Order: sequence, then structure tokens, then C-alpha cells
Amino acid sequence: MKIIVKTLLDITETKKHKHNCTEKMAVNQQANFMSFFNCLSMRFNPYYEVGPIVTEEDVTGLGFGSAYEGKHNVWTFEFNLETAVAGVDHTTLIDDFDLIPMISMLSETIKINNNVFKTKDKKARNIVFILPDNEQQ
Repeated sequence: MKIIVKTLLDITETKKHKHNCTEKMAVNQQANFMSFFNCLSMRFNPYYEVGPIVTEEDVTGLGFGSAYEGKHNVWTFEFNLETAVAGVDHTTLIDDFDLIPMISMLSETIKINNNVFKTKDKKARNIVFILPDNEQQ
């Protein structure tokens, strides 16, 4: 099953950590990616070929909160689940990721007043899940 995630928080996969890199931003980006991926992996067995890709996009109509409009950096991450897993639905992902702590002030272009993924806040939603197989968003 394919899942696409779009977020306004920096989840760049750098593969850098404090033991192999002195660049704090790269280490923090990897920390965010690992927080995201570990949260996902608690319920599912995801696999991917390409890490998250950042592009500048007009966020209108993408499902983000009403506080975000215009062009912003958007990280898109496409991955698959190893097998069809019972319980994979939009609501489960929203519940699992709401209020997961993240490191901010990396390469985001949004103003962040907290350091968490927000999935349920209609104004400040900063991550959306797309399940193409189910056509849910």
C-alpha cells in the first residue's frame, strides 16, 4: 500500500548524526526524519527508495491549515507498507502523528509557534496524509 505524506516541517533525510557531522542543521534534520519514521514504524513496516523531497509549492488546496497560504517549502515523502495492514486508514495516521515533537527553525518557511506535528488543528495543520489506494486525504 502506497502512502504519501506532505509536511511543512523539515524532515530532510541527511543520514547525519552528532557522531559523524558537526553541522547542527543536518543533524537536526535527520533527527526530525527519524522522529517521523519511528512514529510511523511503531504501527507499520514502511519501506522507501527515495527520502523526503522538498519543493516550493503553493499550499492552497493541499489540506494544510488555514493559517498557511501562498508558496512554502513542502516536504513530500512517498513510501509503501510491506504488506496490506489492517487498520491503515486516514484516521489512524492523524491520531498517531498529532502532537509529535519536532525540531523547528531549520529550513521551514512557515512561522511555527510550537514544535510539533499538528494533524487535527484546522488552522495550524502542518502535515497531511494521502492514501492513493483509498483516495483519502
